[in-house]
Amino acid sequence: MNLIYERPDYAAIAKRLGALNEQILAAASFEPLHAAWLAAKAEIEAMEYREEIVYVRHLCGLDYENSTEEVLLQSREDPAIYALRDRCNRNAMQSAFAPALSRLYGAQVFASLDEAIDRDSSDTLRLQTEESVLKTEYRRLMKNRDRDEDRLFEVFAALIETRSALASCAGYGDYIELGYQKINRRDYGRDELARFRGQIQKTVTPFMAAIKKRGAEQIGLPARAGKPVELIDEIRTMFHDLSEETGCFIDDVTQNEMYDLEIRENKCRPLWICCMFPKIKLPFVVGTFSGDGMDTGAAVHEFGHGFAFYTAARSQPLYEYHRASPAVNEIHSKAMEAFQYPYLELFVGDRKRDYIRNHLLRELDNMAYRCAVDEFEHRLYSLPGRTRTQICALWAEISQAYRPWVPIDPEAVSKGLCWPRQTHIVERPFYYIEYDIAQICAWSLHRSMRADRKKAWENYRKLCCAGGSKAFFELLAEAELPNPFSEEVIAGICTAIAEELEAVL
Repeated sequence: MNLIYERPDYAAIAKRLGALNEQILAAASFEPLHAAWLAAKAEIEAMEYREEIVYVRHLCGLDYENSTEEVLLQSREDPAIYALRDRCNRNAMQSAFAPALSRLYGAQVFASLDEAIDRDSSDTLRLQTEESVLKTEYRRLMKNRDRDEDRLFEVFAALIETRSALASCAGYGDYIELGYQKINRRDYGRDELARFRGQIQKTVTPFMAAIKKRGAEQIGLPARAGKPVELIDEIRTMFHDLSEETGCFIDDVTQNEMYDLEIRENKCRPLWICCMFPKIKLPFVVGTFSGDGMDTGAAVHEFGHGFAFYTAARSQPLYEYHRASPAVNEIHSKAMEAFQYPYLELFVGDRKRDYIRNHLLRELDNMAYRCAVDEFEHRLYSLPGRTRTQICALWAEISQAYRPWVPIDPEAVSKGLCWPRQTHIVERPFYYIEYDIAQICAWSLHRSMRADRKKAWENYRKLCCAGGSKAFFELLAEAELPNPFSEEVIAGICTAIAEELEAVL
């Protein structure tokens, strides 16, 4: 990585955004409003490009003390800047020229705006800043293997309280409503998710309980690659064979060294994440490759995210459209894991069967686990103020309902130690279930590949090109994917995958 960080001048950015907002308000015709609106977006894109550089350095454990300080600074400065961004967008949306913007950029152009939240008030800005600082502190504590569990829970509890206060201050009934808005969840809600969880509990939980009773566990599986550079070479081979587009993508990423898979002292592990650099329109994959065969799938997953961003950034005119909603973004990455199957000899040699066994076993287990996390989040924020013991008891109850094969120690509950350390709960509440929704869609693509690999790839490519330019179900239609909330679809796909797993046990 040879990206040079320069701290954004937040005061200057705020001043320029304020001036651009005045131009939007004063615009007497479409052209000046359009120009000012695009200029405001360019300010945010340039700021996020600089911020992403130091965030990646922070994740990679490089220049750790300084990069941590800069990430904390971002936590304090960003809420006010984003409030100004939203003001520019809302004023454009409320102008006489909003229909022209929608015709030019599509109906999604203002879809993420929500009039309920007042980001400009001193209280909401203060609470958003507190939330960002607490998230950074939680990330710091999680990095330590011998972490302070009491302090970790203090931060976790403070986040629940802060988020609930923020929702109340902004005029929401509870943080669930605000949490949905923050991850741009607009096409489905609590009822659909509750039915989805119920269907996974009905279909996946009993199957997994039965095979766990038979002793089915993952098998140790070394990768062929011993070093990160060797794994990258294998991914390059796969991506060049997969399509011309993926070949161009992987060449751009590797030639610019937009990845870091090394393990080092200040780097979190295990860690797999794909960051996106606006302006240069390139992703950066961060991972900790240990030589485990299943790590190869984690790497391919993140490069799937990267390919989708890379493709949309070259197809869509607006920065906001370079990424889609969380569920769609995870289709990109999880489907790439399925596209890896024909290339498994590259990654694990003659252990292809074992890899598929591990992969399906893990994903079906994760389906149940993610549903448990999602129900936990909903119940946690629907009635905040629980004690530590009550929170642990809540998690134990929900976990056992979805994953009865995982024992719960009553003493751990009574001591306040039984609560999920899943970072998604802290970093992006309500996001985690999106992996399950995406998994249903990715498995649908997986099945389509067997019937017509060329058509399945073309549908996947169209989904990546569309980015976030359309609503969730419109994007699924673009890729000829079924409704993942349909009970018939969930039952059919999960049953087929369970049978596929049985065949390799």
